Amino acid sequence: MKFICANCDRRMKSDGAAGPGGGNMSVAAFCPGCGNRFVLLANPGETMLLKALNAGLSGGQLMSQIMESSEETLTHAVDQAPVSETTPAGEWRDLAEEWISVEPGKFVMGSLDSEPGRDIDESPAHDVTISRGYNLGKYPISRGQWEETMGTAPWQGQTRATSTPTIPATFISWKDVHEFIARLNDSDGDWQYRLPSEAEWEYAARAGTNSMWSFGEDRHALGDHAWYVDSEADAPDQTPREIGTKLPNPWGLHDMHGNVWEWCQDIYGENYYAESPAVDPQGPDDAPGSSRVIRGGYFRYFTRHSRSASRNTRRPDERQRAIGVRLVRVPGR
Repeated sequence: MKFICANCDRRMKSDGAAGPGGGNMSVAAFCPGCGNRFVLLANPGETMLLKALNAGLSGGQLMSQIMESSEETLTHAVDQAPVSETTPAGEWRDLAEEWISVEPGKFVMGSLDSEPGRDIDESPAHDVTISRGYNLGKYPISRGQWEETMGTAPWQGQTRATSTPTIPATFISWKDVHEFIARLNDSDGDWQYRLPSEAEWEYAARAGTNSMWSFGEDRHALGDHAWYVDSEADAPDQTPREIGTKLPNPWGLHDMHGNVWEWCQDIYGENYYAESPAVDPQGPDDAPGSSRVIRGGYFRYFTRHSRSASRNTRRPDERQRAIGVRLVRVPGR
C-alpha cells in the first residue's frame, strides 16, 4: 500500500503508526518533497489488512490469497511475533563498550524489483565497495550513555512507559547526535566517533547476506530478531525495548532490524542510487536543512520497514519517539 502526495505527486514515506488498543491503528505518511502529511485511521479489521499488506507478499498476490482464504491469511498477519519476557543484555556501561569490527568488502545495496514490500527509492540495486574497515556499535546508544554524556534526558515526559538506562536514547535529532559525537571526541583521544554512512549501515545490517532480512526471507521469524508492530500490539504505551534482547545478525549486531530507526550521516535522495558512486558513497551533496537518512524500522511499524534495504528520512531537527542512533568509531589521529 502506497500513498501519493496530492501536492507534488511523489510517493510518501512512512511516518509512524500508533494504536489506542482494541485493534485500532493510525498510520501516518509524509512527503519528503513538500512535507505534506497524511493519516489513515484503521478499525480492527482494516488493521489486520494493513498488517497483511505489509507482511512481505505483493499486494496483488496477497489480495488473491485473502479472497481465497482470508481467515488463514489474516491469522498469520496478526500472529507473527508474540510478546515474550526479555532481559537486557547487560548494564549500559558495559554495553557501550561493545563494538563490532566490520571489515572492508563489497555488497549489493538496495533491492531487486522482485523483493516483496520494496519501495522505489531502493532502486536500482547496485554494487558498492566499502574500502575501509570500521567499528560499529553492537547496540544503539542507550539512554544511560546519552544522559551521562549530555546531562539531558529528552525522552522524559514524552511517554507513560517506564524508562530504563538500557532502552535506546530517543527524541534526539540528527543535530543533537552531532553534539553528542563532539563531546565523545573531545573526551576520548584513542578513538574518534561519527555517524555511519547509509552504505556502511546497510553493509553491516546485511552482514554478508542478500536476503530481505539478515536472517533470511521468513517474516514469521522476525519476532526472534526484532521489535516491530506485532511485538508491541498489546502494549499499553508503545515504546522502544531494552537493547540486545533479540537475536543478533550474523556479524553480532543487535537491533539492526526494528526497535528504533537509526540516524545516518547522509542526506536523503530518492533517486540517489541511480548516480551513487561505486566506492564509499556518501549521499547527495550537502544542503542546509536537507532531510537525512534513517534506517532499520522501529518497534511500532510493519515487517517490510525492517528489511535490510528499507530507507526512510526525517528532517535533521526532528525529535521522535522512534528515532535513535548507533555510532561508528575509528582510531583517533
